[in-house]
Amino acid sequence: MLLYEMLRDYANKEGRDNALLYMGKYFSYDTLFSSIDDAARRLSPLVKAGDVVTICMPNTPECVYCFYAVNRLGGIAHMVHPLIPSHRLEKFMAAANSKLLITLSINLESYAPLAKKYPIISIHPARSLSGLKRWLFDVRVKPYKGDMTNITPFDKLRAGELPPVSARGEDSTGVYLHSGGTSGEPKIIELSDRAINTVAAHGLEALSTDNAYGMYMLAALPMFHGFGLAMCIHTPLTHGCVSVLMPKFDANAAVKLLAKNKLHIINGVPALFRTLLRHKKFNGDILKNAYVGFVGGDSVPQDLLDEFNSRMEKAGASARLFEGYGLTETVNVCAVNTFAHNRRGSMGYMFSGLKAAIIDPESGEVKGGGDAGEIVISGSTLMNGYLGNQKENDAAFIEIDGERYVRTGDYGYIDEGYLYFKQRLKRIIKIAGISVFPKEIEDVALGMDGVTGACAVEYKKGGKTFIALFLTGREHDAQAVRDMIGKELSRYDVPTIVKHIESIPMTPVMKADVMALEKLADELANKEG
Repeated sequence: MLLYEMLRDYANKEGRDNALLYMGKYFSYDTLFSSIDDAARRLSPLVKAGDVVTICMPNTPECVYCFYAVNRLGGIAHMVHPLIPSHRLEKFMAAANSKLLITLSINLESYAPLAKKYPIISIHPARSLSGLKRWLFDVRVKPYKGDMTNITPFDKLRAGELPPVSARGEDSTGVYLHSGGTSGEPKIIELSDRAINTVAAHGLEALSTDNAYGMYMLAALPMFHGFGLAMCIHTPLTHGCVSVLMPKFDANAAVKLLAKNKLHIINGVPALFRTLLRHKKFNGDILKNAYVGFVGGDSVPQDLLDEFNSRMEKAGASARLFEGYGLTETVNVCAVNTFAHNRRGSMGYMFSGLKAAIIDPESGEVKGGGDAGEIVISGSTLMNGYLGNQKENDAAFIEIDGERYVRTGDYGYIDEGYLYFKQRLKRIIKIAGISVFPKEIEDVALGMDGVTGACAVEYKKGGKTFIALFLTGREHDAQAVRDMIGKELSRYDVPTIVKHIESIPMTPVMKADVMALEKLADELANKEG
């Protein structure tokens, strides 16, 4: 079934039950479905089955409506970071063969030039809020007043007849997400409705309950993120939870929701939980309203888990913070610690219906008995493949005993059913849960006058991940290098350390010795204090 159909057919919901909570306003299931259908009517003249629609928005009700409306129409939702630079968005849309862009009106200053190639639908960020809040928003953030050629406000779209639900097969691609792939190169991942529905169907396993009706789940991870889409939006809405939408994580708002017993399940990256733990009011009786927390999307220090759980114990709260494992190629989460099954240092058990195996990274030979190697995953959450990249698809999948597995590029082992992750074989760096691709940073640096070599690596300091960039050739001012990378890529790609060295160290097979540079980055970071 389509994602829309799984949402529609959730058996225990009532129309008047709350489905979304956004900036203090509740949205019932009746409102959710009428709004999805309204969006489908407005989009139907523009979107046909198989069309790709780029949705470049943070977590707002309209982002949810448009996502499910595109799905209902049989379109492919291409989910993109709402702060992506215009030239990269144009590149992504071309690669996805996108037909249409849906974005917030406040982004038009950056994205309006794309209207020369693509129709743009703009949505006011405060559209769902009261007139007063919308007016106050416009006072703080001046509306776009530029050229509106080929740009249509959402509310001015002429609604057509509501077409029947698409008959697209559930194994067909329904969503495009971006990831680095197992080689560290940025790619577009094709996910089927079945894959995302499978994750949602297993959602209650992670919660160790057979009924999550009425619980409130934080949705601060954005919908362009596999975990944010599948676990923070689709899972709660198909199990009677309330999805608490946050366009940007707000610790003050989260603490207030906890105090009001309106936040029970907290999902996030390590930085989110660090922020919560630093909040002076994140303690005491309000913590008793929390049910569970899940953390992933980046390296999770054990001290973070211990600090969170110690805080809960001191408050007499039963909630615990659990770590999980996944990748976008499997719709993100595929293994997780739970109340029922958890072991210190592990990623937990695989979700039912999914399998993990360990292979030799070079030969592909299956390992056993707790031996370490490359983690491979099988099951119905596997991606359909990388869009338009047969070479990478051939390398990404492996067959074991007649079953199809995806190679993760991650190094680990399995012990008594628990999955352990040791390190990444692929060169992806995670900053606040966002994938950063060293090759993109290196390419920008190599475009600077006189730079002959570049290698970007990660290092840790204070439990956080940072980027160090090593350069050879002509020496440039470190801040100028950072400014160039920030302009061309994003703030997550900007290196903290920029160091010119005589030459890039090489391994025996003439590849950049990343481990040697990571060690050098650690030394430089410690030297700086």
